[in-house]
Amino acid sequence: MKNRMNYLIVTLCFIVLSGVINAILFNVALEDMTKDLSVTSSAISWIVISYTLVITFGSITYSKLASYIQIKKLLMIGVLLFTLGSVIGYLSNGYIGVLIGRVIQAMGGSSFIALSMITANQYLPLAKRNVTLTLIGGCLSLGSGFGFLMGGILTHIWGWPSLFLFMSLTLLTVFGLYYFVPSGYAGNEKVTKPFDFSGLFYLFLFVISFILGVKLNGYLLILSVLSILLLGLHSKKHGILLFIDFSVFRSYSFNRLILVSFINNAAMVAILFLFPLQAIRTFHVSTILIGIILCGISIVGFMISLLVRKAVHFISNKKLMVISIGVQLIGFGILIFLGLYSMVMITLGVLFIYISFSALTVIVNIEIPHTIEKEKMSMGLGVYNLFNFLGMSFGPSISSRLLDISSNLNFSFSFFAGLLLLSFVLSIVKHKTKEYGVTLK
Repeated sequence: MKNRMNYLIVTLCFIVLSGVINAILFNVALEDMTKDLSVTSSAISWIVISYTLVITFGSITYSKLASYIQIKKLLMIGVLLFTLGSVIGYLSNGYIGVLIGRVIQAMGGSSFIALSMITANQYLPLAKRNVTLTLIGGCLSLGSGFGFLMGGILTHIWGWPSLFLFMSLTLLTVFGLYYFVPSGYAGNEKVTKPFDFSGLFYLFLFVISFILGVKLNGYLLILSVLSILLLGLHSKKHGILLFIDFSVFRSYSFNRLILVSFINNAAMVAILFLFPLQAIRTFHVSTILIGIILCGISIVGFMISLLVRKAVHFISNKKLMVISIGVQLIGFGILIFLGLYSMVMITLGVLFIYISFSALTVIVNIEIPHTIEKEKMSMGLGVYNLFNFLGMSFGPSISSRLLDISSNLNFSFSFFAGLLLLSFVLSIVKHKTKEYGVTLK
């Protein structure tokens, strides 16, 4: 039984790591893809945008489907779709085929993190659950560094099609999912209420308008506000299992954690976009060297995440959260004030940001289930992952918009430092509450 549980943890971590690596992998190869596919930079950017749209929307969709279809089946479907997209992308010689491959990859990959967290929270005892959530948080850091490095190496040696072939190896996890993931539904009971297709549409409208609004046209954000209002009105309906149950937002602690996590993910992914720009512009560093630096930093971040899990036994989560955000602010401060003088200082700043990202992700992953009612766990975790992916898309998108306003990277760094100050305030505000049997510190 113990070995079976350990194999389950390894399988979940592997698919999460695969999903994170895949999200970063292709960003390194966009320039080569533009040349080989004979398309414009604007057209090739849709390979990233479409992937982001689908994986953001898909994360909460899988969380909801887990109440109707067994989690094991959904994870296996996700891996098969992910592999199918990889094969299509590898065999395609044209832009449309590659785009379709990435979209199908995202359709499968969006299940990985959301369903892994539901599985860990539902089927693992507390000690193993915290270990798994810690490792999942660590894999987010580790995968980003490895993705950048592997993308650069594989593209340089075998060309960008090899990236699709490399990611098709995720198919091997099907065996682990089949043998080690328990059969069951989110909440341990199959839902018989009708599926909320209207809520699905309103959320889809919100995700598209928010991501494209931030990246392309700010006027689309009006549509985002409208879609939220429609979701709010729709949430008053009875007789269906709501796609977004607004009652999960009644918890102050839950709202605080998802906002802190949104900012944490936005700042981290923005750094993956801005750090290479500054290293190349200022110090003319090669992409491969940048990948090696990020890979080394991500390994340190992963090790820190393991230490944080041990630290929660003698330091409160609230104190760890405050410390982590403080370290992240120091990292951005180094980039703003010392980043132009030395590559070493830039690397140090990014290291601080990576360390704090890993620590904060682990803290929130462990804390967030305690702020959600047990019967609404899959819904709450789905919303949490939705905000994480929205943050990941917001970071680089707003960075590119800020660079249009000012080419000085310090302007972008200062923006995220401001967001982190808000996050810091949220982390120190006292709000005494006892929720679902767990006293939040």
